Amino acid sequence: MAGMSEPAVRARSSKPEAVDLTGLNDAQRRAVEAIDGPVLVLAGAGTGKTRVLTTRLAYTIATARAMPGELLAVTFTNKAAREMRERLEALVGRAAEGVWLGTFHAISARILRRHAEAIGLKPSFTILDTDDQIRLLKQILQAENIDERRWSARLLLAQIQRWKDRGLGPEKVPAADADGFVQGRAINLYRLYQERLATVNAVDSATCCSTT
Repeated sequence: MAGMSEPAVRARSSKPEAVDLTGLNDAQRRAVEAIDGPVLVLAGAGTGKTRVLTTRLAYTIATARAMPGELLAVTFTNKAAREMRERLEALVGRAAEGVWLGTFHAISARILRRHAEAIGLKPSFTILDTDDQIRLLKQILQAENIDERRWSARLLLAQIQRWKDRGLGPEKVPAADADGFVQGRAINLYRLYQERLATVNAVDSATCCSTT
């Protein structure tokens, strides 16, 4: 691979007949065949990183080092996820369907749907987008007789998302963190927001990425 350093890894001697490696250069082949231990691929745009990653997944399956359902590949964009899955399907066929491959949000949502009951949800839960979240918070502010023109739902949502990014539920937020919004009522509003989400069997994007 152009611009890619030779990885200091052990390559497996066996070559799976089901995966064609002939189109790879030496550095790419080493990265694909290095099944034992981590591999770091450093290369510029257009040098074949996606090809290496998908071929490495296929190689792992073909050499029976892991079952498809034991493999996880995470991307930043839906486009990259689709491209990787299409390439993987071309290499290993239907076995690609079992690989956990997708964006951070897609993988998180899949895990949540599989284990929804563990956090008090039904597998049919919905994921609220930003507009839905703001509408829900406006309803809560109105019910609590808080002037939304002074204390906006968008501002409250930003604060809640910062707490979620830190892995803090309403019960874990330090009281001092809420002093700046509605005279310290932000934590209670956060709790009401979470209760309303549970009532309507919904989560938000921050939950999809932070729930453990």
